[in-house]
Amino acid sequence: MEFIPVKTRVLLPPQDDLYAVLREALPPLQNGDVILISSKVVAIHQGRCLKIADVDKGALIAASADFIIHREYTKAPLTVTHHAFLGAAGIDESNGAGHYILLPEDSFSFAEKMYHYLQTQYGLTELGVIITDSHSAPFRYGATGVALAWWGINPMEDHRGRTDLFGREIQYERSNLVDGLAAGAVVVSGEVDECIPVVIARGVPRLTFTTENTKEQLLVPYQEDYFRVLFEKFIPKD
Repeated sequence: MEFIPVKTRVLLPPQDDLYAVLREALPPLQNGDVILISSKVVAIHQGRCLKIADVDKGALIAASADFIIHREYTKAPLTVTHHAFLGAAGIDESNGAGHYILLPEDSFSFAEKMYHYLQTQYGLTELGVIITDSHSAPFRYGATGVALAWWGINPMEDHRGRTDLFGREIQYERSNLVDGLAAGAVVVSGEVDECIPVVIARGVPRLTFTTENTKEQLLVPYQEDYFRVLFEKFIPKD
């Protein structure tokens, strides 16, 4: 398995053409490749950029987050959106040229469109697309990659029914492949001035491909989440 960096020109806020950039920068693709794309360049492509001088960031965060976990010890709220803990609801100003860059609109729909575009352009039958972002995890310094959306792949590997090295049948274990791939890609793409918004994962073991929408295979409803005791009082009541 390998991660292949794709260096591009800078995509410029408030809007730029990601498809044109990919036509210039992508190497030949192969069946079985997974294309991981930074959510920031997707958002710039969609024009999801607002001039910092024109908006209030606090109000923007409140409007963008699924819910906010207020913390008495800091003014910066912890937010949940796109089924992930993301600082400031994913709103970022780094590499924004004076703009706040929001998260993409309807990331799964965009991943599907990009999947069909690349499939047609390269004549492929098996292909994956993942939209990535980065976030912080409890009990850890630093950021790691996370998948906001994907298409063309099954996000998990199910081990249930298999046996371990000593013949014990696996009852519950599943592997989250899509977030693992996102984490690896973000290591390759970097967070600052690398200008590598796209990474190709090639030769991913045990990954399976599909034309179905597999969103529900991975994303747990907030009210059913294993860790909901940590945030349930902040979830808006219907």
